[in-house]
Amino acid sequence: MKVCLGGTFDIIHEGHASLFSKAFEIGSEIYIGISSDKFVKEMGKEARKYEERKREIEKFIKENKWKKKFKIMPLENIYGITLEENFDAIIVSPETEKRAKEINEIRKRKGMNEIRIIVVPYVIADDGIPVTTSRIKAGEIKCKKRIKPLKVCIGSKNEVKIEAVKEVFNEFFKGIKIIYDFISINTKKQPWNEEIIEGAIDRAKKACIENDYGIGIESGIKEEEGFYFIEQYVAIVDKTGYTTIGKSPSFECPLQLIENLKEGKELKELIPFKNREDEKKGVIWYLSKNIDRKEITKIGIEMALLPRKSL
Repeated sequence: MKVCLGGTFDIIHEGHASLFSKAFEIGSEIYIGISSDKFVKEMGKEARKYEERKREIEKFIKENKWKKKFKIMPLENIYGITLEENFDAIIVSPETEKRAKEINEIRKRKGMNEIRIIVVPYVIADDGIPVTTSRIKAGEIKCKKRIKPLKVCIGSKNEVKIEAVKEVFNEFFKGIKIIYDFISINTKKQPWNEEIIEGAIDRAKKACIENDYGIGIESGIKEEEGFYFIEQYVAIVDKTGYTTIGKSPSFECPLQLIENLKEGKELKELIPFKNREDEKKGVIWYLSKNIDRKEITKIGIEMALLPRKSL
């Protein structure tokens, strides 16, 4: 099988190792593109000289005792030779999968066969964020271990959400110092269906600016097969753009509230809470007198963090 992969490869890290390992596992001929010095400059990056990076990859391949035929060549643009030559497969990370699909679209328009896209999962550091060259250079991580304090921003000033995030993150990332912040973000007043998850992601992205993590938590009404559920989504976006989603336990909304909600009223306006403390516990506590809003929010946060577990 003729396979290809490419990148700048300024520092060979665990993520790159996974890409090379997959390429040499499935390929009989491996073509490796390395961004040329000119292309690195055009991208606004900084990296070691091409020849130095090339020698590093050759050394890495030799150390791993991969015996299959390989060829290293300079990349002068984002496509390399993938628009001219035929390959059986292209090895990419989740970050570069979109580029591979773009390559196939162009190949299709040119009457060429599509290349099979093989996505190798991120290698996750102990802070739940993918290992990248830029993070290593910034001194954030070393050998997948977090060095600097973790900056987490919550896209809400709601006390319950803030407390829930802190409790879950402190437990999930034991041994890592975490600095918390929160900002107010306006989203749709009463989200319905897809607006719930869209709102959570929007909150998280805005909170992530200049932080390691942005957390977005959004609740709303989801209609399924004629039933109406009160649902809560948690979106966690990190500085690399990697997004993971979690969901709290949902429950069916009392029918007597649906018409008022369709008219644009908010759920909290329709519940006769006795005091501020009862309101903080949420609708689920009002209905159940047992389940606390913070507890189900924590479940959603934990679910969103699980894909970030370093294996």
